[in-house]
Amino acid sequence: MTSWLWVTCAVAWLGLVVLLRVRRLWLPYYVLATVGFSLLVLTAARRTLVETTLEALTAQHAHVVSGWFDIPTRVFKNAPGTLLVLVVIGKVGWTVIEVGIECSGLLELTAFTALILFYPGLRLGRRSWLTVAGLVATYLINILRLLVIIAFLHWGGKDTIFVAHTIIGRGLFFLLVVAVYWSIFTRAALKAVRERVEQA
Repeated sequence: MTSWLWVTCAVAWLGLVVLLRVRRLWLPYYVLATVGFSLLVLTAARRTLVETTLEALTAQHAHVVSGWFDIPTRVFKNAPGTLLVLVVIGKVGWTVIEVGIECSGLLELTAFTALILFYPGLRLGRRSWLTVAGLVATYLINILRLLVIIAFLHWGGKDTIFVAHTIIGRGLFFLLVVAVYWSIFTRAALKAVRERVEQA
């Protein structure tokens, strides 16, 4: 996306978000604000230092944690988002895992930030704390997902990549991220409702 188009979209998005907030149309405000923010950040971050740094950090952390379980991995210094996993079943050898935008967690981290940032009714201090806690939890869950894929590859062979990545890895990630979202959003909302009922 060209920079002038991005800026035009950002200005239009901001105008609509402000309008919806001023008119207190909370559901359209929240949906437009979170989705728009996520899309704008993701398009701005694509192929930048932000994306490549997150890919490199994710690969490096997965490499370190794999070592705790005696799973040999390597990270390429010249291709920081690339991780090698030693496969010991079937055709023995190294398998390359590319840590791209999906495996880096950039999508989920951006979406989570948007959900907290635009959630109506949160004070700045609570919003800041929840953002940091949620980002750390989401990042760690993503490392766990990558570790599951690495473990399947290492001990199950290259034929397990589809099941490990698409079914088990994503399923585990989804369940744990939903637990984080429930803890932050739903539990807090239920607590607020309970307090209002008790005060009435």
